[in-house]
Amino acid sequence: MSAKRTKANKRKADVPQIIIIAMLGIWALVIFYPFYNALLTSIVPFHVAVNHPFMLYPPELDFSSYYFIFNWPNMIYGLRTTLFIVVIGVMYGMFLTVTMAYVLSTRIPGRRIVNGFIVFTMFFSGGLIPTYLLMRDLRLVNSYLSMILPFGVNIMYMMIMRSYFSTISPEYAESARIDGAGEFTILRKIYLPLSTPMLATIGLFIGVDRWNEWYNGMLYITDSQKRPLQLLVRNIISSTQIVTDNIPTALRPAVYNDGIQMAAVMVAILPVALVFPFLQKYFVKGISLGGVKM
Repeated sequence: MSAKRTKANKRKADVPQIIIIAMLGIWALVIFYPFYNALLTSIVPFHVAVNHPFMLYPPELDFSSYYFIFNWPNMIYGLRTTLFIVVIGVMYGMFLTVTMAYVLSTRIPGRRIVNGFIVFTMFFSGGLIPTYLLMRDLRLVNSYLSMILPFGVNIMYMMIMRSYFSTISPEYAESARIDGAGEFTILRKIYLPLSTPMLATIGLFIGVDRWNEWYNGMLYITDSQKRPLQLLVRNIISSTQIVTDNIPTALRPAVYNDGIQMAAVMVAILPVALVFPFLQKYFVKGISLGGVKM
């Protein structure tokens, strides 16, 4: 009798879990299918997209939209610019974020006042016009640095990093100081090796931010060959009609607006989507650890 009751109770306990898993699975499909459909739309010809708007697999392949995207004026330059922004921006942002988080996690005089001033910048900024005038006076207009320097420290990322550093026992640092280690040595040899998940998480955040850069490029970049990829993609997507003069004669019957726009979306999101699975385990662990003392 006890075995039967145990099995019955186990089945009852499994029912809510099965319902939750089913609901989450349906929700995941609802979220995933628009991206999948966008991918299919970008690799099928026009008549297939019109006749099968909600297809499950591509009955016919046609990569003319991607050929058109990569032949769009300055698209290769835009990709080069974005890769430069990502590489330099991640290194620059990580250095400033980690060092600031380390300093503010230690017991320095006036730490609360400094934290207050830093948090203040999350809610108030100088405004668009003063910022533009500052960039102009610094001679950063039409410079790659205009898309890198203003984003040195993201306050939210810094606070997450600071929270994690504050969970590390200060005895490690005290022992190192007794042995004559400096602050940079303590950070490099003690704090950073203990913070691998958090570093990967913050690096992923900053990398995605820099990959999605377009706003400062729109404001400060006048040279078309220096515009970032996302700005070019935005221009393509926001266009209601592709100018036929830019389409090679051989491609004019093959390409169409929706296919070009979906191909642009895929070019913009696929690199991040391919990198994220490799950092997912660090991402989940880093978020959970960083929120311990928020």
